[in-house]
Amino acid sequence: MSREKLHLPVDLHLHSTASDGALTPKQLIARAAGAGLAAVALTDHDTLEGIEEALEAGRSYNLEVIPGVELSSFTGEEEIHLLGYDPLFPERISEVLEELRRERYRRMEKMLLRLRRLGFHITNAEIISEAGAAAPGRLHLARLMVKRGYTPNLETAFSQYLSRGRPAYVPRTKLDPARAISLLHRAEAVPVLAHPGASGRKLIRHLLTLGLRGIEAVHPDHTPEMVRYYRHQAQKLGLLVTGGSDYHGDRVYRAGNIGAITVPYRCLAAIKKAPRGLSFKIQ
Repeated sequence: MSREKLHLPVDLHLHSTASDGALTPKQLIARAAGAGLAAVALTDHDTLEGIEEALEAGRSYNLEVIPGVELSSFTGEEEIHLLGYDPLFPERISEVLEELRRERYRRMEKMLLRLRRLGFHITNAEIISEAGAAAPGRLHLARLMVKRGYTPNLETAFSQYLSRGRPAYVPRTKLDPARAISLLHRAEAVPVLAHPGASGRKLIRHLLTLGLRGIEAVHPDHTPEMVRYYRHQAQKLGLLVTGGSDYHGDRVYRAGNIGAITVPYRCLAAIKKAPRGLSFKIQ
């Protein structure tokens, strides 16, 4: 690999319509290729369904695409997101991912019921249509609330109704970090802590003992001080550094355009060389 390639920009955190992104995997890859990226990772929530389409599009646009998935886990009331990069045996976690998909439908029914009690008349059919082939999530619901004129923007939908502690919020079935990391190792993926933010500082050493391999230091939610801190922690603890835009396709959600938040290709090269698998047993 040339020294020049190691410095080329990559975006290792993208979402498509396979979960709660606004663009199909093919559209997403086309957008990324147009942005001049050297590689991207598709990391949809709780699913690998968009990977084949993304890989095919990557071949068409001569853009390297890395498979990935983003899992949500909880420790107490703290929500922890974990990115699993390049699973070598995705079939080993397909059953768990399908159960997480079914759980999203059950959760959405409860959230819709709460919204109806508040006077928002959104039907199950409408949210299913909004989500398309994906399992419905809060971002789908927020988009629908904006379209129906119930809230002026996505931020208001979350801050007033859909965020933790707000009247329409329903907690997810809890997947603890140990199990989430274990699942990723079972698939021989590389587990990385996503957008740890301010609260992630106290979690890293514990997650490291569970098999964490890296930290998403570069993210639109991170201040320059946070980026420096997590880069330093990664270096001190022997963890990988990753980053990306967390792109969903909404004009005002997260970073905006693909290519706005990137890391150099050497970060992806390190992921490819990372050791795979641990002897965790799935309960």
